[in-house]
Amino acid sequence: MNAALDMITRGMNALGAAAFALVSFCSPAVALVVISALIGWLMLLIWGWTSNQSAIKDVRNQISAHLLSTRLFKDNLAVTFRAQRMIIWHALRLMLHSLRPMVIMAVPFVLIMAQIGLRYQFRPFKPGELIRVTVQLKPVASAADPITREATASTVDYEKRDRMQAALMGVGSRLKLPAGVVHDPHDPCRAVPLGTADWRLRADSVGEKILEFGDAVNAVRVPVVIGEEFGPISSLRGGHWFDRLLYSGEMSIAESSPIESIRIAYPPRSTPIFGYDVHWLVTLFVLSIVFALIIKPFTRVQM
Repeated sequence: MNAALDMITRGMNALGAAAFALVSFCSPAVALVVISALIGWLMLLIWGWTSNQSAIKDVRNQISAHLLSTRLFKDNLAVTFRAQRMIIWHALRLMLHSLRPMVIMAVPFVLIMAQIGLRYQFRPFKPGELIRVTVQLKPVASAADPITREATASTVDYEKRDRMQAALMGVGSRLKLPAGVVHDPHDPCRAVPLGTADWRLRADSVGEKILEFGDAVNAVRVPVVIGEEFGPISSLRGGHWFDRLLYSGEMSIAESSPIESIRIAYPPRSTPIFGYDVHWLVTLFVLSIVFALIIKPFTRVQM
């Protein structure tokens, strides 16, 4: 699983870097508009290739014919009701014909959205701003055997708690900071039941700082971005595969490491439009549909 995720992440990172290099001369807001137009055009192409165009055209003609009949025979209730019933039926057929292209588009577009999200979901930290980092350790196994050692459930729980506490006091508390980054003298804050160690950091200069967690054998390095530069920001390394697809541009953590994931709480990026802070995903979704509708008359694609 990790090898497959790393291959997907590496490939999508390369595609994302190449795509955003083409619009690097634009501001982030203009780049989002350009990317929305490209996605709208791409959606239209995939829809045309993967859908049953002749069937969709036939359904649309049927709907138009029944709409016309409701106007021509509006005084005949029987004809009007029948036409309305057929309009609903053909609308359902149209939805069924839409399923296949939507399913086919789902996987690649989720990966594309993830790459765009790496750039628009979060902003870098400012110098002096609080940086919260959470290290999640893997669950510990109990050494007690309930059969041979006659261990009760409570003794197993106590043993797991003690082993997790020892792990948090050991590898969970090891952090090597780069120059210019300091942590709160009272940290880390350890939560034994959750298996987490939380750090509060501050950086006094801009740039990409590499944090190194764990021991020398299983060191896990995570970059934290300080400054104003627009670029990919990965808030997660490791963790559940679905979270990794959506929020991470980092490679997997080694299986031998006791660390399961490292999450950095970046502040959300603001994307104001006409004075209103609109989420980038809403902007992208609306603009993509608008551009697809604008481009559609120049193609033969039926939607």
